Amino acid sequence: MNLTKRIILFGLGPHAKRIYFPLILKFSKEMNFELVKIVDLESKRDSIQDYLAKKGVDIEVYYISPDQQSYDFLHPKVEEDLNLMIREKKVDGIIIATEPLVHLMYAKWALQNGLSILMDKPISTYKDVSTSLEKAKKIQTDFFELEELYQRARIKNQNLSFSIMAQRRFHSSYQKIGELIKECFRKTNCPVTSIQSFHSDGEWRMPTEMIEQNYHPYNQGYGKCSHSGYHFFDLVASFLKAGSNNEKYFDNVEIGTNFVRPLDFMEQFNLNDYGLIFGKDNFQKQNKYSGEELTQAMKDLGELDAFSTLCFKKKNRIMAVATINLLHNGFSRREWLSSKDRDLYKGNGRVRQETHIIQQGPFQSIHYHSYQAREVDPTVNRELYSVGGEYHSDIYVFRNPLLGEKAFEIISIRDLHGLILDGNSRGHQEDARAKGFIEFIESLHGLRRHEQMSSDFSSHQGAVLIMSGIYQAGCQNEKIRLEV
Repeated sequence: MNLTKRIILFGLGPHAKRIYFPLILKFSKEMNFELVKIVDLESKRDSIQDYLAKKGVDIEVYYISPDQQSYDFLHPKVEEDLNLMIREKKVDGIIIATEPLVHLMYAKWALQNGLSILMDKPISTYKDVSTSLEKAKKIQTDFFELEELYQRARIKNQNLSFSIMAQRRFHSSYQKIGELIKECFRKTNCPVTSIQSFHSDGEWRMPTEMIEQNYHPYNQGYGKCSHSGYHFFDLVASFLKAGSNNEKYFDNVEIGTNFVRPLDFMEQFNLNDYGLIFGKDNFQKQNKYSGEELTQAMKDLGELDAFSTLCFKKKNRIMAVATINLLHNGFSRREWLSSKDRDLYKGNGRVRQETHIIQQGPFQSIHYHSYQAREVDPTVNRELYSVGGEYHSDIYVFRNPLLGEKAFEIISIRDLHGLILDGNSRGHQEDARAKGFIEFIESLHGLRRHEQMSSDFSSHQGAVLIMSGIYQAGCQNEKIRLEV
């Protein structure tokens, strides 16, 4: 690693401030790379300058003015400036940590310019994708367009890499689950036959926030499936792949989805209910909208929750059935009305709860459980690995005697995992992201080929198919069938 590698960070929002920027500061000297530029919106100037000043670092920031903002294609002046920037700075790669609506645009530009990429999930999404069949289908065609550009770029530069920050691929527990599935498949030739996946963000938003909040929004016509949902589409695809071969595979999938939208939630818990919980006068100080105004403003908002059933088939025979239940509207620790000045990424009452149950016919059952009871608090260091603790992550394995192993085994994250980060960015999910970041920097130095990357872009076709299919089924409210 003698030659310093140079990178640009696109987007310095809450996620990048919590994950990427601390990693850059921590590893830049050790791994011989340099952040030479940050690209963000003019509207973020004050918060970015304040953040950098507090960190005591002086890094050039390129701000995009409101009249130059775009989603489908780079504004000509922005593209001209970026092209000059990568030549002058001799840039090797970029990190895309922007809102997902512009992921595709920046990825296409980077590949066309021969740059390696580390990009946040999802690969692409669109305004109103939750209600537009055309846009839901486009998620799938976007993948193939980028895949073609990626392979063309690799012909010119075999060291070029394109990695997706799907951090559960780097997470010790999920890697262990993959190993367990493969071992059972090797011994029995039985694939994964069913999966039940559940995730809740603990994300309780007030009615006005559902309309006006622009971070992980609903007001642009997408929601949970374009926020954290992609991780679970990728997990299901990965679990199925771990137990497959040229004989045990699927070639089509039937998908049915029900979206719970903001208007549904307002029927479940209405304005009067908010008044009873918080006090009518206090609530009215925060609530800007009447019931009639909410009905109008919420009619095209994105999904809060998504409940999906996927039937994976080989011709007409069912090979596996998966349920993926994704919630924003789940158990939360929020007990306050205003989210002003609160951390919207991991704070504001958010708590993660997650389970996966994977069956391999009569031979093996794997149960994964991760339950938080409180917000992440770096001052709390007791019972971190217990149920409700920040690090809680347990795997239960049940085996048929024919496997010749333990009938029952518990595997804790503490047996698998070593911490990389500390302070406000700590815990196994954050450390999994750190591993993904380190892999990317290693690839820039030629220490990893693209086929050695844990989350190479080309391996995400299954996750993209599931995401596109769930949006197609959800916006039509009827089952759909996709060829694989």
